Amino acid sequence: MRRAVQVAIAEVSQEITPASTMESSSESEMYSRSRDHRSRRRDALRHKKSRDLATDSVGIAEKIDTLADTLQDASRNLNKVDQMLGQYREHTDDHSDAIATLQDSLEESIHQLQSQRLKRSTSGCSASFSTLHSSLEDGNNFGGRHHNPTSPLTDYRSLEMSNRRSATVRFRDPCQTEEQVHSLHQALRDLRSDQLQLGHEIDQEILKRNRSDIQTRKTLVDLTKQIQESPVEEAVSLRVEKRLQKIESEILSQQQMVSERHCKQQRGNMSTELQTALKRCDAQNHSSEDSYRNRFLRSESEICKLEQDLEGVRKQLVRSESGQGALFQQIEDMQAQLLRSERERAQLQREISVLRFQHRSVLELQERAAEEGLRQGGKVLERELEDLRVQLRQNSSLNETQELKRNVERKENEKKQLALQIEVLSSDLERRDHQQLQILKEVQALSEDRGAELAKVEAQLAENEKKKEELRTKAQEAIRQWKAKCRKLECQLQELKERQSMNQPTQALAERESILRQQIEGTRKQLAEVLGHLAQREEEVRQCNVDLAEARSQLVILKEELGDSRESLRSLEDETQRQSLIQTRLREENQKLEKRLEDLGNRREQEHGSLIELQALVKSLSAERANLNSRLTEAESFRKEQENRLVLVQEEKASLSQQLQLEREVHQRELGHLRQQEDKIKQNHSLHKTLRLYHQEREELKALIKDLKTEAVVDKELVRVLQQKLDRMKAECDILTEQLSSSAESHAKLHKMCQMLKEELEVKIQFSEQMEERRHAAEDSMAEMQKKIANLKLEQTSILHAVESEIDLACKAVCKDSAAKLKAVMLTSGQQNDCHHWLAEMKTKLQWLCDEVCVHETQEKKLTRVVQQCKEQMKTLKQSRDSEQQNLLDRITELERLLQGIVSEKQDLLEKSRRKDDEMRSLQDRVLDLEMSTRLALDHLESVPEKLSLLEDFKDLEESQRQREAVEQRYAKYKEIVGALQHQLEESKRRIQEYRDEKLDATSWSLHLDGLSLSLRSQNKSLTGNASTQMP
Repeated sequence: MRRAVQVAIAEVSQEITPASTMESSSESEMYSRSRDHRSRRRDALRHKKSRDLATDSVGIAEKIDTLADTLQDASRNLNKVDQMLGQYREHTDDHSDAIATLQDSLEESIHQLQSQRLKRSTSGCSASFSTLHSSLEDGNNFGGRHHNPTSPLTDYRSLEMSNRRSATVRFRDPCQTEEQVHSLHQALRDLRSDQLQLGHEIDQEILKRNRSDIQTRKTLVDLTKQIQESPVEEAVSLRVEKRLQKIESEILSQQQMVSERHCKQQRGNMSTELQTALKRCDAQNHSSEDSYRNRFLRSESEICKLEQDLEGVRKQLVRSESGQGALFQQIEDMQAQLLRSERERAQLQREISVLRFQHRSVLELQERAAEEGLRQGGKVLERELEDLRVQLRQNSSLNETQELKRNVERKENEKKQLALQIEVLSSDLERRDHQQLQILKEVQALSEDRGAELAKVEAQLAENEKKKEELRTKAQEAIRQWKAKCRKLECQLQELKERQSMNQPTQALAERESILRQQIEGTRKQLAEVLGHLAQREEEVRQCNVDLAEARSQLVILKEELGDSRESLRSLEDETQRQSLIQTRLREENQKLEKRLEDLGNRREQEHGSLIELQALVKSLSAERANLNSRLTEAESFRKEQENRLVLVQEEKASLSQQLQLEREVHQRELGHLRQQEDKIKQNHSLHKTLRLYHQEREELKALIKDLKTEAVVDKELVRVLQQKLDRMKAECDILTEQLSSSAESHAKLHKMCQMLKEELEVKIQFSEQMEERRHAAEDSMAEMQKKIANLKLEQTSILHAVESEIDLACKAVCKDSAAKLKAVMLTSGQQNDCHHWLAEMKTKLQWLCDEVCVHETQEKKLTRVVQQCKEQMKTLKQSRDSEQQNLLDRITELERLLQGIVSEKQDLLEKSRRKDDEMRSLQDRVLDLEMSTRLALDHLESVPEKLSLLEDFKDLEESQRQREAVEQRYAKYKEIVGALQHQLEESKRRIQEYRDEKLDATSWSLHLDGLSLSLRSQNKSLTGNASTQMP
């Protein structure tokens, strides 16, 4: 019963909506169109209702609102029903999962039985075989039906024939072991075939239940259609209860049949071991049945809730029907009122037509009498009016001529003023054009001069740079030569020192020392001269740099002036363009004014001709005036006669007026009555209009109700379609959430790795920036040290100059006293003491010089220590960089391993997909084999009329083909999932490629750092070389 209820609810959830899921887009379009149409209708109704009376419109609007509320409540209840149906669908899915677990457990029990049978010894084979054989022989005739086993090695037709021929039990010899083994093997195959048959019967029962579920779904769809078509029929809950009772009775009968079948199969076809396995399965079935019972109770409670919801929906439908009945009654009352008002209106129109005809006849008589009296006086008045019109025409023509003369004079004055203004503006424009041309010429001359100056300055700069480079090359060559000479002298000094250590005679050493000192003094003089030349050249270079800086500043100033001049040129060109536009406009205005003057001249000539014509007309009018005066005299005499006649006519008129007043009073009374009647008619007409409006509103309300009904149907259909889509989307979302969770975990891992690598790269970049800052600081310190070394060089040169001056003074002193000292040496021996004293002084001076050299050596040692410290720092930095590179390489290897793992997972997925393809192929082969076997069985059954009942079982194979198609659909979904996974793998590959590119950037950055370290090493080597040259 539970199963049937679940299936019925699932059918309701699937079959309520029409089978037009592929046309969801068209339905949505129809829905949007209906909504637009609905909104337009509502706007039109609002505009019309604003013109009508307020009371009736409010009542109708309230009724429409109540209908809309009831429809909304019905849609809500339908949504709840759809939700409950989705829950029942989930229960059916759980039931199918439980059946699948049961099948798996049966397969496991079969495998266990096969393993146990194979493990048994040959001794116990005969007993088991006897029991199995007896059970098989007993079970061959249960229920009047026999099912062939599916072992492919035996010919069951021959066995059937043998069973028919001899039904006796045959005992076999225990010695025939091979035959026993073969028969035991055959019996096991028979058991396997029986188990497969049991599974097949279970599948058939499942298919039958599915058929019953389909039937229940169809019945539920029919019920829903009947509910929509005839809402007055009996409640849906009662029908559902009846149908559920029928389904329960069918399910109970099916369960009894299944239990009887199982009992017969257990009694006839199952061995002791299979019975134990079945007991286990029964225990599992009992537990599953308990769970199913609990679920069934839950489903019954949910069914009760559904029934309550359906009762609520039914009540709302009854309310909506009662509201519709009230609306129909009101509409009928309005129709009756409209008919009455139309009848009254017809009567009022008839009365009004009669009154109008009478009124028209009276008015026509009055008008005829008044016209006859007024025609005579009208003729006289017309004559007088003609005379007055002639006089007015004469006066108006004179006034027009005077006004034309005034306009012509005013326009001539304006023309003169405009001509003067045009002359002034033309002179101003010419003057400005001349000024602008002069300014342009000056600017062009300035730009040419500045361009020539710039070319000269650039040529000077190029020459100065060439001279500077030549001086640098010459100075470097001279310094190299002098360094080579100094090195040679140092080598000679070291050789002399070594020879001194060899105990050579002092005189030779003294002579050599004197020679070396003379050479040193000469070299020092040459060095001093070269350094002086270098200082001069450096001063010249500095002056050239100063000149270059000045020239560059002048160039910048000139460029700025050029930019200003260009801007001024642009502004002047803009002004010239504006002025040219103004000139063109003024010329056009002049042309227009000239045309106007020509038109005014033509008009003036025309007016002059018209004046001449008017003068001629005045003369003719004066003649006519004389004639008119004579006629006036005649008219006065005629007027007097007419006055006498008028007196008589007035007397007659007075009598007629009295009669007319009496008649007028009578007519006024009649008019009062007619006006009252007209008021009544107007009131009736207004009522007729209101009735018309009510009729229109009634028609519009009918159309609105129809639209609302159609919209409600469309809404219901949309709700059903959307509910189906939601169910499908939920299932797909569950699958996608699982995939996303797996992909998100992998993505999170990769994202974490990327973030770690990014952080490490940022740290390395910061470290490299710090290294660059340190390198810049080291370069600054090296520059400062170089400056200090240059200062020391200058101090050394000054010291050398002082020594040379002192030596020159000593030489002069020696030269001054040389003759006397030589005489004294030759005459006295005290002069030698003076020479030794001089040598001692020189030694003291040299000692002082040596002390100075030692001081410089200590300073240079300090500098070398600083350089060595910098080298050590560079070594440590290089080691840290190498360690970081190794860490990066390790990380890269780890990422490559991860990639390999992903690739292996991909290969596993591909292998799984291939396996599933193979399984699908094997299933297809099995299905084909089954179809062949079914065909053979059908042929056999057609030959044997006693077994025609098996045709029903073979027809179920068509449903197995349907299941195969469902499996193929699942396989297509699985392929889509695999495609999504492949897309994710491609994205991960792309990210890894980006990471490899970042790795290549890191390697290029490391190579750049290596180049910088090499450059620092070369600079350190050059510094150490300079220090070693300055040591002596």
